[in-house]
Amino acid sequence: MKNAAGLLESLVWITMFAAASTSALAQDAVHRAADTGGAIHGTSSHAHAQSTEVPSLSPREVRELRNGDGMGLARAAELNHFPGPKHLLDLASQLGLGDVQTRRIEEIHDKMKEQAIAKGEAILEAELHLVHLFASGQPSVAAVTRIAEHLGLMRGQLRAIHLLAHIEAARELTPEQIEGYDRLRGYR
Repeated sequence: MKNAAGLLESLVWITMFAAASTSALAQDAVHRAADTGGAIHGTSSHAHAQSTEVPSLSPREVRELRNGDGMGLARAAELNHFPGPKHLLDLASQLGLGDVQTRRIEEIHDKMKEQAIAKGEAILEAELHLVHLFASGQPSVAAVTRIAEHLGLMRGQLRAIHLLAHIEAARELTPEQIEGYDRLRGYR
């Protein structure tokens, strides 16, 4: 009887080990698939981008740059009690924004959007320039460095556009409205 119980216990442990191993292998395959855009066998997640408008960016990135979207660039402000103008306008009635406040925040938003769209178009143009440089088969170290640094600078400028709009918008609010905003956005 003792041997049967020992055998049963061993089978239970082997089964548990096999199940855990299978689960770990499946999770690894899922992670590899996610990292490669769905392909487990080495196909690049960038393969689909060859025929997109700006091959170095995803269609979503292109759309966000064209629309002047925030893209999480102002998260440092958003998470530290500096509300975004777009979200303030969406929550205007819940926050009790007055007409003057709403008009001023609309102006801040419109200015931010105009600047962000212009900067986004410049970024898209530089990205295309970089793609064409490599497509030519003649990317020089100097040209790649110059374009990449310029892209970095422009992306920093785009981020500043969004962050500065958060600062301006916060100046138009009362402490109670900022607290209400944080609560409505789930930060408190």
